[in-house]
Amino acid sequence: MDTATHALVGLICGELGPKDIKHRHLIGLGFGMLPDITNVIFVHPYLGWLAGHTIPFAGGQDFLDFPEILDHWTYHAWLLSHSLLFWAIAFLPFWKRSGAAKLAAVAYASHLIADIPSHTGIYGLEPFYPIPYIFDGWFDAWLWGPVPIALSIVTTALLYVVVRQLRKQYLWPSERTLQHPS
Repeated sequence: MDTATHALVGLICGELGPKDIKHRHLIGLGFGMLPDITNVIFVHPYLGWLAGHTIPFAGGQDFLDFPEILDHWTYHAWLLSHSLLFWAIAFLPFWKRSGAAKLAAVAYASHLIADIPSHTGIYGLEPFYPIPYIFDGWFDAWLWGPVPIALSIVTTALLYVVVRQLRKQYLWPSERTLQHPS
């Protein structure tokens, strides 16, 4: 799945979060796309350089043409950021601290869960990295061209608008207490 769609899914998580969480939309958006930062900063530039692109940034075909990326440290950084074990170590200790910590954990997890079906073959997700088990998904969203990516982004943006409208009507119990004090 593309990073923009992940950000929008995180934004939906932020919208669904209790309204007393300060900056809930930014937390959801940021942590929803955070696992892909390793891809944007390390994997794509290295693979683009390896492929000889003028602007060193990889395209989907480069992953097929240069499978040696699988052995490079940049790809392992991506695997780590997409590991449920990493998520558990990085987020669960902070779960009880605040609503913002819970929201960050949920938004980050939404990214990992959304990626599980969208990575197949040798690029299947390793949800328990560094334990070497590859979950073979059902489709390769990382090979999508611009039109399917745009459709994914637009569809998720429309879903956000629907959730935002519904969220105006449905409140968390703590929010009802704040609106209608006894």
